[in-house]
Amino acid sequence: MESQTRKAICESLQNLPEKDRKKLPEKYEKIGNILIIHLDSSLHPYKKDIGEAYRKAFNVKTVLLKGRICGEFRVPGFEVIAGSDTITIHKENTILYKLDLSKVMFSKGNIHERIRMSLLPHHETVVDMFAGIGYFTLPVARFCHSHVSAIEKNEDAYHFLCENIMLNKVHHLVTPYLMDCSTFQGKAQRVIMGHPKAFHYLEKAFEICEKGFIHYHEFVPHGKFERAETRLSTAAEKAGKDILITEIRKIKKFSPGVWHIVCDVQVF
Repeated sequence: MESQTRKAICESLQNLPEKDRKKLPEKYEKIGNILIIHLDSSLHPYKKDIGEAYRKAFNVKTVLLKGRICGEFRVPGFEVIAGSDTITIHKENTILYKLDLSKVMFSKGNIHERIRMSLLPHHETVVDMFAGIGYFTLPVARFCHSHVSAIEKNEDAYHFLCENIMLNKVHHLVTPYLMDCSTFQGKAQRVIMGHPKAFHYLEKAFEICEKGFIHYHEFVPHGKFERAETRLSTAAEKAGKDILITEIRKIKKFSPGVWHIVCDVQVF
């Protein structure tokens, strides 16, 4: 945070005890015109005043108090502490992502992987098994001109997926499906599995990708990346496929001692 911004926040919170002003967060996440901050529990009695101070200092429409990501659909448990509207449009790598932060998540920490998906070979057939609002679908379609079957079973995320397909003018390249990916029938040269529970669907991924590439995501403890390799080898053997794990990359730290990784898997 720039010193001038922090100064403006502190000046608008003169009623806050000095010891508490020192605890005001330096880090934040800005998605579109919405700011997300984390507060020390001792600051929660002042959260509304703090939220309004940050809203004005950063010139955003809404400030959210960061909470836990919960449930199968990874719904963000954020609390509005300034403003009210939780729908925004976030621009990244020229792509527009419209979303409601009270219903679906957006991880800015995955930006490098989203950009990497925009650099794949062109004109492939791709299946995004956990499309969400189009995190990976949109860059693949927009920059690689590949046809993407985008599968999403969360109705809220699917709604914004469809909006984002139109917003980014890739409706001729993306076919959205409101369904569980386990029931999808189709083939592809490339499969994207961008979900922490993707290992439950490896059998389906190998069914879809008879020959090509799978981008497999998993959350694993540090130093135990072989767990992902074992899952992939076991599933490939069961499917009667030969594979080569060409790369394993760390995307970001999910929690202390746990990494979000992605494995690039070539299927023969």
